[in-house]
Amino acid sequence: MHDEAVRFHTSKGMTFYVRGKGRPIVFLHGWCLNRKMWVYAEEALMSEFQVVTPDLPGFGQSDHLAGPYTLDRYGNEVKTLLEEAKLDGAILVGFAFGAAVAIQCATTFPANVKGVVAVAVPGASHSPYSRMPKAMRRDWPDFARKSANALFHTPQSEATLHWLEALFAAAPLPVALETVQVLSSYEPVEVVGRVEAPVLFLHADHDGVAPESLGLACAQATPKGRLEVVRDCGHLIVLDQKIAFHEQLKSFLQTI
Repeated sequence: MHDEAVRFHTSKGMTFYVRGKGRPIVFLHGWCLNRKMWVYAEEALMSEFQVVTPDLPGFGQSDHLAGPYTLDRYGNEVKTLLEEAKLDGAILVGFAFGAAVAIQCATTFPANVKGVVAVAVPGASHSPYSRMPKAMRRDWPDFARKSANALFHTPQSEATLHWLEALFAAAPLPVALETVQVLSSYEPVEVVGRVEAPVLFLHADHDGVAPESLGLACAQATPKGRLEVVRDCGHLIVLDQKIAFHEQLKSFLQTI
């Protein structure tokens, strides 16, 4: 078992890290974040699973990779990762934008995906994505600070908020603008019906970005979908209620 994360690159240049040994789980980070958001999930799951955390093109250690930054491109990048790293029967776990990428990969390449956990999958009709570029262009660091603070329902330490703010601010503004444009037209209910694998939609009861009503609609539209709601939690379920997140994830993994 790899106690320390080991870094690799796909043939297309995407950076990813591997920890642990067992069934592979690929964690896909959210918009303007990077693989570091999964630090607690890595620790919680690496004793039972092979945990794989890529930086999607344009972000983190893959920020040198040029666009286009579309869902089609990201889905193809994840497929390449699964094939080259020989991650047979992988489960994709994505947060928000990463959930959209996981769904894209699962619909386009069903043979490569055993299951999907879509955490707080977003929808254009529930968030003001089309209005965000103006504020982003005006003051990107301030936008990053406000974004970090808006993601939680429970109180967080100043250190955690500063850490998350730094993750946001590290994302290149041109990449952020192109990918938020993707989100401004994305409606998951229109595509989840094509996912053949089991899908857990995980939403929070205090999420103003991706409400549980959206998760319910997605679960009902997915052949093997179901919804679980995390209580006393905001949008960033992965960190806001990380113990509950890990429990939900492990419970789902036992069923597939």
